[in-house]
Amino acid sequence: MRRRTTHPIVAALLFASLLATCRRALSPAAPPPRGPGTTVAVASGDVEFGVAFPLTVTHVVRSGATVPAEPSLAPLVTRLEATTTGSGSDAEVVLERRHRAWAFALGDVDVSGARLHVRSSLPADDDGRPELPEELLAVPRPRRATWIAALVAGGAVLGAAALAFWIRRRRRRNVGSAAAADRPPAGARALARLQRLRAQPPDVAALHDEASALLRDYVEECFEPRAPSKTSEELIGDEALARALGDAPRARLVAVLPALDRVRFGRSAVAPAVALRLLDELEAFVGETSP
Repeated sequence: MRRRTTHPIVAALLFASLLATCRRALSPAAPPPRGPGTTVAVASGDVEFGVAFPLTVTHVVRSGATVPAEPSLAPLVTRLEATTTGSGSDAEVVLERRHRAWAFALGDVDVSGARLHVRSSLPADDDGRPELPEELLAVPRPRRATWIAALVAGGAVLGAAALAFWIRRRRRRNVGSAAAADRPPAGARALARLQRLRAQPPDVAALHDEASALLRDYVEECFEPRAPSKTSEELIGDEALARALGDAPRARLVAVLPALDRVRFGRSAVAPAVALRLLDELEAFVGETSP
């Protein structure tokens, strides 16, 4: 007798489950329309609360027509991941935007024509209360003496390091100040280099290289700190440098720099007398611009 009544009960349970499934069977979304229009599509109409799922918005418009505004995807939270454009039949343009979406509202949701059922991510018998441990663990008490000693030791090390750094920096500053005070002015040092260059054996290429380095070092120290890294054209076109030099020295600079570059980079043949005249121009430039 018990065996006969088991089958109707099982059949009734299966029928109830099938009925509930049919009630929840929601069409994800229709495929893209054949004519112009906008469609919202999801992979499945049954989604989980707070779990990401793909969602696609498809616009089909006539060629040359304006793409309609994006439909409302509320109450979903979405993030655009990709946009593709294709062509359909009858001179149609298909614009597809793929999103990643999250649902945070349980039950049935309508998103611009796409019906979703949002189910809970918790088991059916979970009441949502937090699970606490059976016995709370005792918080260990910190050892204050050890902590204070470590703090004092760390402070002492940092203080000693800061003091050593300050003393070293002060010594370097004093040494640098003394060296700067004993160092001749930039103009005097440039003129001395010119004299040594005149005394060397006549090597036209080496003379032009050294003269160019001498000129850039002098301009760097007196007028433009970036002179060694600038090209001759940049130095000639520098308006701030031109104002600092004045008309006559700038004219010498405009004449000397291209002449030096022609020999340095072109390695053109230049007579030693012409090279010595360039040194004369350099000497005049330094004399006019040095204090």
